[in-house]
Amino acid sequence: MTPKEPIKILVTNQKGGVGKSTIAANLAAYFAMQEGMQIALIDFDKQASSSRWTKKAPDVGVRISQVEVNYQSAGMALLSARAGVRKYSSGVDISICDFTWTPAMSEDFMSDFDVVLVPSSSAKFEMASTEIFILEYVQKRMARLAASKQSLIVVPSRVDPGYASIGTFTNLDFLANCFIAPPIHRMPEVDSYVYEDFFCVCPDKAVADNFCMFGKYIAHKVDERREIRKTLSINGQSVNREIAKKVSVLDDYRKRAKNLGFYGGAALTGANPDNNLTPVPDAPATRTIGERFIPGFLRKTTE
Repeated sequence: MTPKEPIKILVTNQKGGVGKSTIAANLAAYFAMQEGMQIALIDFDKQASSSRWTKKAPDVGVRISQVEVNYQSAGMALLSARAGVRKYSSGVDISICDFTWTPAMSEDFMSDFDVVLVPSSSAKFEMASTEIFILEYVQKRMARLAASKQSLIVVPSRVDPGYASIGTFTNLDFLANCFIAPPIHRMPEVDSYVYEDFFCVCPDKAVADNFCMFGKYIAHKVDERREIRKTLSINGQSVNREIAKKVSVLDDYRKRAKNLGFYGGAALTGANPDNNLTPVPDAPATRTIGERFIPGFLRKTTE
């Protein structure tokens, strides 16, 4: 009998402090406890936050592994990361990988996964950074995404209980394979759970209900992914021309932000008069806030 192929979930972002490891550890526990699945948690981060939490909390049956990536070269980094996923994903229903994204890793690694979760806070520039992160990935791997139908899911993390995800991350609306998950709320007493318990079964009903809502949503996406796998073809579907056109706006943005030292959609330094920032014909309009350069395609428009 051919071994079953697990659903592989990557939890990643280039930004720290967005709850990535917390989500990875607690999602693994949710699937093991509430969905009754065999789960592997693969921790790529040097801090080992998600694996340490899962090891110190009550044993719920999650298989925990840590992988050190060899960054001697881009090729070695990809090979060692893939080897770790392949080795520790064997024999489970779902493998969840906790990985802080770095330019030293090829986007081919991200393309290997069935579902990619990208946690983000609700801060405007962090939301912009998340949008850029996803749009750049889609632009570079568009043909492969069309064939694999990989799911990209933004996870609003550590947000206020009144936060509404409707109308957020609007620059990703045109991507058919990109979704916004139910938000994970900020917890003032989060330290009381770290290493002690998991959100989905903690005594605080509001915390448990909130995370279980998120967990059920991801479980539904996993079920959808299993069905999608049955329909995948080697050639996949053709690249949507409209998507290609919209994602190409990143090229204009890079030209206009050249030499500004921007990060996450905002320029960290003021515009230099000598820089060539003259808008090209039909390019998206831009504006500034103080000395910060804001690309037009990242701005919400009001009717």
